[in-house]
Amino acid sequence: MQQLAAWQLAVVAIAGAAGLGMMVSACIRLMSRRSPARAVERPGSALESGAYGVSAPEGVRVFDAWSYRVGARFAGRVRVLVSAHRVVVCGPRVPGHIYDLWIWVQALLLGLVPAALAWALVTLDRRALAFSAGLFVASFVVSILGAGLWPALGELPGIQAGRFPALDLPRSAVSAVRVGAGWSDGGLAVVLAPYRPGIDALAAGRAVSFFGPDERGREVRFALHCYSDAEAEGLAGLLGRE
Repeated sequence: MQQLAAWQLAVVAIAGAAGLGMMVSACIRLMSRRSPARAVERPGSALESGAYGVSAPEGVRVFDAWSYRVGARFAGRVRVLVSAHRVVVCGPRVPGHIYDLWIWVQALLLGLVPAALAWALVTLDRRALAFSAGLFVASFVVSILGAGLWPALGELPGIQAGRFPALDLPRSAVSAVRVGAGWSDGGLAVVLAPYRPGIDALAAGRAVSFFGPDERGREVRFALHCYSDAEAEGLAGLLGRE
């Protein structure tokens, strides 16, 4: 590719700093929120893991849902139990280091796209345009492959142990309960910006999301897609919908 003039380099640098800066800021915000409470990760009970024929104790409401790939790191089908003082989410769950790597890789690849586009515009070079498209496709592939592999990664421990992992957190630590587009609060709205409008449309009326602690003391987003609007309203109401 041709050598860039000073003004061209400046345009590319500004675009790159803006794109990468937004992504790095979003990732840090996503992964650095601290919670005053800490959840307990433990093997789920038969009821929590979705066994048939097991009744819930009095005072416990049970919801079945599907988890979005957000900071709580659940993958696929989950069961949610809400009691007077506790909220338990149980289901396949991906390890924390894999989740963090998945977020950073797709975010940094996407953050480089503005710089590559600026390069293509200031040079009118089709190879630079193809490079920017390649970066976007690479980010999309990382995103979609990770989301597709998550259930398998999360289910392996459950198959071996006969129980899925459960995250047990204080109900008082739940905050910012929303139904719909709020699933991407806390940084994911930036990291997944190209795909967010489509997911928002899917989430409308069904996805109950909230902040709560994980076992590492982070405050993370939970996003649980219920199987009916009525169940979503019921779960959000119990959690204290804002």
